[in-house]
Amino acid sequence: LHFDARGAISNLRVVAQGELPAIELPQVELHVRAVGLNFRDVLNVLGAYPGDPGPPGSDCAAHVVAFSSNFAHLKPGDAVLGEAASGSVASIA
Repeated sequence: LHFDARGAISNLRVVAQGELPAIELPQVELHVRAVGLNFRDVLNVLGAYPGDPGPPGSDCAAHVVAFSSNFAHLKPGDAVLGEAASGSVASIA
C-alpha cells in the first residue's frame, strides 16, 4: 500500500513490492501476516498529523524470514509482533 501525497484516503493505492536490499545489522526480514492501523495512520494519510509520522501501519504480526547475526534467539518461521520502521503495509517488511 502506497501513497504519493497526503490529503485523501483516495491517494492510497496498491503497488507491487520491489526487491528488498540485503539484510544489514541489526535487521530482521518479516513476512507480514497482519497490520495494525490506528487513528494516527488515518491522520497521516489525510495530512492532518503534526510532523512526519512515517509510513502508515508500522505495527504488525509476522513470521521471521531472515535476520542478521545479532538475533541468535530467532529462527526462520518464528511468529513475532513488532513495529517495522519502514512500515509494514507490505508482504515483506
